[in-house]
Order: sequence, then C-alpha cells, then structure tokens
Amino acid sequence: MKKHLLAVCLLGFSAVSNATVLTFDDIPGVSQNSYGAIGTYAGFNFGATNDLNRMDWIDTVGSSWNFGAVSGDFTMLNNYGGTAIVTAANGADFTFDGLWARIWSSGASRIGNIRGFNNGAEVWNSAAALTTSWTAFNGHAGSIDELHLELGNYYLVDNLAVNETIPEPATLGLLALGFLGMRLARRKA
Repeated sequence: MKKHLLAVCLLGFSAVSNATVLTFDDIPGVSQNSYGAIGTYAGFNFGATNDLNRMDWIDTVGSSWNFGAVSGDFTMLNNYGGTAIVTAANGADFTFDGLWARIWSSGASRIGNIRGFNNGAEVWNSAAALTTSWTAFNGHAGSIDELHLELGNYYLVDNLAVNETIPEPATLGLLALGFLGMRLARRKA
C-alpha cells in the first residue's frame, strides 16, 4: 500500500515540459528570399523596445542576405534596434536553454547582454560577445517570464531553445490524491 501511495505522490509532482527549439524555419507565411515580422511563433511572442515593437524572420541562406543559419534557411533578425523581448504567449514561465547568434552585417564585434526576468525582477544576466560568426550562448537555470536580448542592432538568432513547464490540471488532481492518501495511511499507522 505504501509503495502505491508513493507512486501516486511522485506522479503528483510531475508537470508537462514543453521543450522547444525555435528554428524560425516553420513560421506561417515564410517564403524564400523574404523577411517579415515574427509576432507570435511556436507559443512565444517576439517584441522589442524599438519603434515598431517587432523582431523579424529572414531568409539568410537562399537569398541575397547570405549570412547563413545554424539550421535550415531562416533566422530571427533584429534590424530595428532596441532590446528583443520574448515571452510565452500564454503568460507561463519558461527557462532559457540557449541560442546561437551573430552580427549580420560586417560590423565590428560587440558585447551585449542576455537577461532573464520574472515578475519584473532580474533572475540572471550574462554577457554575450557577438562576432560575424555563429556563436552558441548557453542557457540559465531559473524560471523567467521575459527573455531580453540586448545585443545591439543588426544581429541574427537561430535555434533559440526554451522550455516551458506547465502543470496540468490532472497532475494537480493527482497531487491532491497523493497527499490525501498519505494522510489516510498515516492515520491508519
């Protein structure tokens, strides 16, 4: 009996983990040799602190903007300056698992920041040195509700990895049953 209660309790602590690598290759309406605003993609909103409040997708392999991609043909582009801000479309918390970035022009290398916020408070902050070559930047532990990419103007991002953890209603029910079972078992003992 105690083994069954333990199993129910462990199930009660599980949640759905929605790990996603955003490649920008499957955005609806994307076409070769073109670009446009990302908006909402794969459950995440892409905005920015620029006059247009937008980040773009762009074909960086099969077009005249031949700066390459880490995977596929398309990447995210900051062409308007400001800080890129990524949030979950449903408002849930998520973790940042990493990304690839580079300067898309032939400009000088620069140092920027990748920052995570939760409820307006900074959770973590790391420097990011951008060059004209693709560079991987590691993720960080800690749930956030906003990812800020403060990397200047004219940069590309590919394979942005995020992990949204969402407790399911059924999981919460199992958790309640597990605690009830533990309490009843304790009463009998």
